[in-house]
Amino acid sequence: MKSKTFFAFRPALLLVSVLLVSIFVPRISAQTKGVIFGGTAQNQAGSISGTLTDSAGAVLRGAQVSVPAKGLIVSTDEQGRFFFSGLQSGDYEISVSYIGFQKLTKTVTVNAGISTLVSLQLQVASNNQSVLVTATSASAEVEAVNEERAADNLIQVMPSQTITSLPDRNLGDAIGRMASVALTRNEGQDNFVAVRGTEPRLNNTTVDGFNMPSEDPGIREFDFFAVPTGIVDSVKVSKTLEANMDGDGIGGSINLVTKTASDTPTYQITAMGGISAMGGYTPIENARPNANVYGTWGRRFGANKKLGFIIGGEYDFDGTGYNDVEPTPDMASLANNQTVVWDDSQDLRTYMFHRPRYGSGGSLDYRIKPGSTIFLRYLYTFTRDSGDKSVYSLFDNTPGVQLINPGNTGCATNTTTGATAPPCNTPPRYYNQAEDARIYSDSIQLSGTHVLTNTWYSWSAAVGAGYFGDNPFESGNFTDVASTSSCQFNQGATTDYHLPQWTPACFAEINSPQNYAFTGTQREPGHEEQINIGVQGSGAFRWHLGGHLSTFEYGAKFRSMHKYNNQYNDYANYAGAGAGVPMTNFPNQLTQPNYYNGAYKDGYNVWFGAVQNYVNQHPADFAFSNDKGVNSANYGLVEHIPAFYVMNTTDFSNGVRLVLGLRAEITTENVHNLAFDPNGDATPNHFSGSYYDLLPSASLRFNAGRDSYMRLIYARGVSRPEEQWLAEDVSWGTGGNGAYKNTVAFGNPNLKAETGDDIDVLYEHYFKTFGVLSGGYFFKYLSLPPVSTQKVLDNYLPPGAPSSDQGTYLATYYINAGSAWISGIELQYLQHWSNLPGFLGGLGMNANYSYIGSQTSGIAGRSDKPRLLEDAPNLFNIGPTYNRGPLAMQMNINFNGASIYQYQYADGAPGGLQGPLGDYYNYPHTQVDAQGSYVLPHGLKLIVSGLNLTNEEFGFYYGSQKYDTQREFYHPTYSFGVSWSPQREK
Repeated sequence: MKSKTFFAFRPALLLVSVLLVSIFVPRISAQTKGVIFGGTAQNQAGSISGTLTDSAGAVLRGAQVSVPAKGLIVSTDEQGRFFFSGLQSGDYEISVSYIGFQKLTKTVTVNAGISTLVSLQLQVASNNQSVLVTATSASAEVEAVNEERAADNLIQVMPSQTITSLPDRNLGDAIGRMASVALTRNEGQDNFVAVRGTEPRLNNTTVDGFNMPSEDPGIREFDFFAVPTGIVDSVKVSKTLEANMDGDGIGGSINLVTKTASDTPTYQITAMGGISAMGGYTPIENARPNANVYGTWGRRFGANKKLGFIIGGEYDFDGTGYNDVEPTPDMASLANNQTVVWDDSQDLRTYMFHRPRYGSGGSLDYRIKPGSTIFLRYLYTFTRDSGDKSVYSLFDNTPGVQLINPGNTGCATNTTTGATAPPCNTPPRYYNQAEDARIYSDSIQLSGTHVLTNTWYSWSAAVGAGYFGDNPFESGNFTDVASTSSCQFNQGATTDYHLPQWTPACFAEINSPQNYAFTGTQREPGHEEQINIGVQGSGAFRWHLGGHLSTFEYGAKFRSMHKYNNQYNDYANYAGAGAGVPMTNFPNQLTQPNYYNGAYKDGYNVWFGAVQNYVNQHPADFAFSNDKGVNSANYGLVEHIPAFYVMNTTDFSNGVRLVLGLRAEITTENVHNLAFDPNGDATPNHFSGSYYDLLPSASLRFNAGRDSYMRLIYARGVSRPEEQWLAEDVSWGTGGNGAYKNTVAFGNPNLKAETGDDIDVLYEHYFKTFGVLSGGYFFKYLSLPPVSTQKVLDNYLPPGAPSSDQGTYLATYYINAGSAWISGIELQYLQHWSNLPGFLGGLGMNANYSYIGSQTSGIAGRSDKPRLLEDAPNLFNIGPTYNRGPLAMQMNINFNGASIYQYQYADGAPGGLQGPLGDYYNYPHTQVDAQGSYVLPHGLKLIVSGLNLTNEEFGFYYGSQKYDTQREFYHPTYSFGVSWSPQREK
């Protein structure tokens, strides 16, 4: 790909040239032809600068403020501010529209060369809607609905007050309550966000518009595991893209918006869980604690409040513990010709975590003059994924069983019949592990916006980092010194395939520490880090298209990503006398009489810390080695993406608004990794590639009746290949068996971005009593997704190999191939039933439902067209609320349907698509969370919450649910605490 010629880039270079010229043209036009663009020369023009608040003094964001005489419409920003420039001297009527509040008009006098300051205050539409001002969560819903209405693309907004109105383990939990959003969960946490049926890699995460670096090794997805809930101002999910946004995000783009200081001071602190006299715990593993403290402080300084500063911070301790059962399902044919589920083996796992998580975010800003502001924004999140794991693996030692995949049992396999055969004496195995990964992400951004007479300019520069490492996994290995085992799967006693039964001998053996010996440790020092750097500039000018006011916007952005991995394995293998150190030398550090809800008897648990201490104290008994510098996971990737865009917005009569845009992005990749020969010796390797993408977009919005709107939107997005697909080490072998004696696997330098074309149709209706009902349809066509393939390469010479190794190789690597589509319907309903009589007037509902279908093709080894990964067909949230007087209560029922987590099935596999060799599925997930609060005098508020009240499991299965392969239980988490805020956060 690096050899791509100049001519291949002509479309992109042409667009770049036009953009560079356009940067200068508007500046001249706006100043010399001001009357054409609705204003006078700059030295004669005046302006209007204002702030919009409610009756309690809280700023109102997303309000539509207009000057009808000039056809000008703006939306209030995150500080509730608005600004009109290029106005001739005279009187102007300002009109304000905000859902849930009375419309407001006011006459303002503008003088030449002066910015007229106005402060506007809105009143609720009726007295029984006062909850929209007094209730924190209700006022946040009003803010979100108005921001969504004002946006040209489809967005969903979740302000901080909505985020914290229900209990969450991290920010991903809260985002999962949005419409058409599913979550990827792991070890009791919500990690990745999937929007509209797309797997997480097809979505993008930004902070204030700049890409947030991924913390996880080898992938681009941002992991929300480390992000506390209370440090951001809001989360905005864009379900359709515009030309002034990064092209990443076929499914959606999740933007974390940092806090900014408003004109009203902000003081707020909340403490939950095990703090002082307050308590919180999870009733599992003899009770696990949790604690959470978060707060915000901010204000503006100076007589004119030009300088603003705000900071939010949070600390929480997550004492998650859970029991996990992981069978290896199979299909057995019995002598009576009956086919039954059979488990070849099963893990009994115990996890006990003690995870500290903290973060901070906020901003410093300075208002140079009306319409001109500079911001310094920052966000930092950190967690220590610290915990202990204890794992026993049981093996079935039943001879004579006809299985599909007998190699996973404790027996040998009869090569003639394929049935299990003696010897059948594999005892249960044991290992422990300490997880102690340091995970953090941060971002700092300097930006400015400057509004002139008929033009505006903005600029920004940002740097961020994502980090994962510092001994994330440390394992202690044990061997069973017993020569025989009587452990067997008990199919006859298994009445629930979620609870496979095993003979009593299995549990007797895992409670016989004298039969186990410690044989060494494996640690993983080093880390993987991603560093993002970006700069951007944009501008716009007003003009008229056939008498209709238009805004032409243009801009350029450069972002660079550097990701590297220097992790390695550090081994300490027992070299002393005997088979190892007897397990009896170490204490049993956890006894669980009610393991897995009493379904199984727990084994003898030894934490990793005890065995590592033994290694430290007896170094002479161990042989030490490592693969530092020659680990196959090591790589370095540098990616540069310059981008350019143009966009035009025109407002026609009768509420018709048309936005057209085009974005060009050029991607170059430079990779350094290792090439391994058949002996395992490594040599450095390097390759590079490049490509470009053109991303058009268009949106049309128009009135569809009173308080109703229609939107028609088209946009194209991209998803760049995972780093691990680009930077995989080169590994080859020669002289093998089979049709191809030479094999090679490598990353593909020619891999391009997958593209997705999206079409959306949406209808919105706003109720007189605050609320909204919306329904829409979307369709996405995905082109050339990355898929793993095998191809014969003739006359291939692996990098660094001698010429004698040149020949025909069977190569395994990723290519762009095939296509896929996703379509769905999305329904949302939000309303406060304040018109109901008496106490019923406090009731409300916030609910959404999505049905999503999908299909993909081009998967190697199969002719069917399965659903896309992570596409759950049914998603819904049902959130009843109650807000009346000092009492506020919220509940949410979240449902994610089953989805394919990983493709496994191949044509002709025994058992078919729904058998144990079928695809690897996520279980459906239904979770109920609730929180209530009661306001006391002096800004105090009592809070009680319950997380995962249904004790919903997390897990996977193959083909169909009877082939269960993992189910974890976390139990509910209960917390209570107090919040103090002398005035509601503004």
